[in-house]
Amino acid sequence: MEAPVEAPREGDDVLSPYRLPYDALLARSIGTTSVPVKFDWRRTNAQIAATGSYLVELNNFNGMRAGALVRVPSSGAILEFGVSYAESWDSPSSRLLALTPYRQAGHPDRLELDVAVGLPLAEGVVTTFPKVFPAMEMVFNAYAGLRYAVYPAAFDHLTPGEVLGALVAPSLSADEIDNLNDARLPAMQIDPGRYGLLVGLGDDLYFKSGFFLSPRWMLAVPLLEPVTHTELLVWTDLSLAAGVAF
Repeated sequence: MEAPVEAPREGDDVLSPYRLPYDALLARSIGTTSVPVKFDWRRTNAQIAATGSYLVELNNFNGMRAGALVRVPSSGAILEFGVSYAESWDSPSSRLLALTPYRQAGHPDRLELDVAVGLPLAEGVVTTFPKVFPAMEMVFNAYAGLRYAVYPAAFDHLTPGEVLGALVAPSLSADEIDNLNDARLPAMQIDPGRYGLLVGLGDDLYFKSGFFLSPRWMLAVPLLEPVTHTELLVWTDLSLAAGVAF
């Protein structure tokens, strides 16, 4: 038979077995916290990044870009200037298409110059999962930009005056397209558009050190088609930039 439990007498401290001195409590780990990271990107002088992107031009060719990007904060927005090398190569479908009389519009290998502006829509401090990654500042941006394609091989056998005129023309001339015939893929019909207008959305993820990542989705819109005569009206660019803000 169990002994009856004696009720605590008045004045007894029933929590005393669980009490610890303050110094002993400080020596123990009682939990973890995430330290907020506020990175003021507006106060940076410049940001330099390496970029890479995958192009989805709604044809049978593959395309990727790699290059460098300079970003300059200005009046609450961010201005961007980039240069990239873009390469196109065949897919199994384009190889089969080359065996037919049909051709698809596309872009041969080229240099591309980009000018864009980003406008912050929302920003704040965020924590990450898993917790091994530090907290960061996230800025959600809307982008608009102009892309200019340069085909060095297109200027073969052109006079300096013709090259100068070609550089400012919105579309490739017949002579330039003829010069690029050896550079195009077998199933490719060279698209004459030289300029492209893009809009999109992206995130800037800033770490305390100034390192940042910027994934982005851009969509080409055909507003300039009446002057560029492009046949690639709508296509997308999925990109990632990684760099440092100073």
